[in-house]
Amino acid sequence: MTTSEDEGRVPVQEPGPGASPEEKLRYRAAEALERGWAFIERHGDELARLRARTLLGAEPVEVGLEAVEAVCALDAAPIPLGLARQGAAGLAQFAQADPIPEWLGALESLIFLSDLDALGAPVVARIAHSLTSLQAEDGGFGILSDSESERILATGLIAGHLARTRVVRPKVLSDASHFMSNAWAPSLVGGRAWPLVAAFGCWFSSVGNQDDLADGALQQVGRELERGFRQGTYDAAGTVRVLLHCDASAVPGAGLVPGELLEALLSEQGEDGGFAELTDGPDALRVMPTFDAMLGTIRLCGVI
Repeated sequence: MTTSEDEGRVPVQEPGPGASPEEKLRYRAAEALERGWAFIERHGDELARLRARTLLGAEPVEVGLEAVEAVCALDAAPIPLGLARQGAAGLAQFAQADPIPEWLGALESLIFLSDLDALGAPVVARIAHSLTSLQAEDGGFGILSDSESERILATGLIAGHLARTRVVRPKVLSDASHFMSNAWAPSLVGGRAWPLVAAFGCWFSSVGNQDDLADGALQQVGRELERGFRQGTYDAAGTVRVLLHCDASAVPGAGLVPGELLEALLSEQGEDGGFAELTDGPDALRVMPTFDAMLGTIRLCGVI
């Protein structure tokens, strides 16, 4: 009989004495995935557990799509899926906001679908439609009274993900491009600026040569991402999440070697199987960083 614990196991064969360093690293990665899955099973909500099981192949992608469809009404913004509430990088602060930003549910759904490699799903058209009314006159998302950094984060991630779909209206992207181009300055991504590194990275990597600033800006983002990682400003899990938002295993300007990044990522896993051990608050806030590390582990294993 197959138990739920068995379903979460990652099939892997222990490397023999003559195994290559890459094979040994992949084996350690598989063990880390099992432990990470167990952590999410203990501390995640129902949707987080479903997300992890889908990632590991214990549930079909269609089940994940159904979960997103359930929060996407025809004429309203999607209801938040709980990613921010469980510590999603750059978004956790918005889970406690009053009121919660109207765009948060749509962004969480886009991230959820992107991680499943499912931005071509029919429900994305519904999400894109709901966001049309939330875009401000200056092309950004978020209300004008929000801080500039919050609006850049929202706009970069929302428009960056929409740019990888086939259902977004061209005017939405052109207006977002106007906002992001006006907001861009190299100094914004220096120092402790993870949300802006993620936002500009997601946007400029998605639009490519459609934006005249993209090449130079993405190089700067890449350099600052690598600098932050090597100086310990950004942990490996946060660094990987930027790459996931960029839908890439590397970005221009960043000399991050996949095997090196994977080694660093595995070293950050706690004894309990979770990541982001220094997070203040309950272990539920470590659920999304743990998922990010698991997805990053799988993606990095594919390129080493």
